[in-house]
Amino acid sequence: MVPLLEIRNLKTYFHVRGAVLKAVDDVTLNMNKGETLGLVGESGCGKSVTASTIMGLVPMPPGFIAGGEILFEGVDLVKMPESKMRKIRGSQISMIFQEPMTSLNPVFTVGEQVAEVIRLHEKRSRQEIQNRVIETFRLVGIPAPETRIKDYPHQMSGGMRQRVMIAMALACSPKLMIADEPTTALDVTIQAQILELMNSLKKETGASILFITHDLGVIAEMSQKVAVMYAGKVMEAASVTDLFGNPRHPYTIGLMSSIPVLGTGKKQKRLSTIAGVVPSLFKLPEGCLFHDRCTVAREECLKVEPGVTDLGNGHIVCCHQCN
Repeated sequence: MVPLLEIRNLKTYFHVRGAVLKAVDDVTLNMNKGETLGLVGESGCGKSVTASTIMGLVPMPPGFIAGGEILFEGVDLVKMPESKMRKIRGSQISMIFQEPMTSLNPVFTVGEQVAEVIRLHEKRSRQEIQNRVIETFRLVGIPAPETRIKDYPHQMSGGMRQRVMIAMALACSPKLMIADEPTTALDVTIQAQILELMNSLKKETGASILFITHDLGVIAEMSQKVAVMYAGKVMEAASVTDLFGNPRHPYTIGLMSSIPVLGTGKKQKRLSTIAGVVPSLFKLPEGCLFHDRCTVAREECLKVEPGVTDLGNGHIVCCHQCN
């Protein structure tokens, strides 16, 4: 079976102040139809740049794709001209952005903005488009959609604006939705509602989801597979069951250890943390990119970059400890 999305050795770099910054460096991922792939890691690790590269939204210049392939149903999006990419973007591949207030245009009603997506990709009458917008609003749980399509973004709550963004992504029934931290700006209760909504929509529409977040709890709830990124590279990738049951990379183990555990009935231990910060792209360390924060680093970690080790069952890790 041909994967819906297959990323092979993708390299997205940027020219900044006379230097070449490797924001995404040799990333390989794949996902099948109807699957949710979680992409997790700290801020600045390259998750959003990976998503923007898939969508063809990386500004060039200063950005450029130095190598690799992005195969969508077997067709390489990297080599696709912008005119053809515009036909795919929004119709077959859509994106839910992190902050809906800055993604929605404040001078147009939310109904007009969702209608524009349909108008660009499908030949429908004005009434058919309006009916489709109302139907999509109803699908994502917006009450009284006939009335709410006339609202402007500032007239809606944060949760409702995010539902509008999801409706916009669903408007043309895409095969792949990319959700770039869609719940970060929302409170915990609304987060739960949005996650439940996305899971139910996935079952109803059959769309695949690339879910980007820094929250491993969300990944456990949403995804079948997960990839852990650090400083532009995938450090570990596996099924959710394997990753949570047997994490192998020290970075993954550190992320797991930093998740608070409540309700144990025992005195709570101090929350575990990972020392240091994600390295600057202007000055990446030699050897393993994580070695200066790793508690089990050895001499070769400081000098030699680890290769990919296949642990079987689709579980891969980049660590000298696993060679």
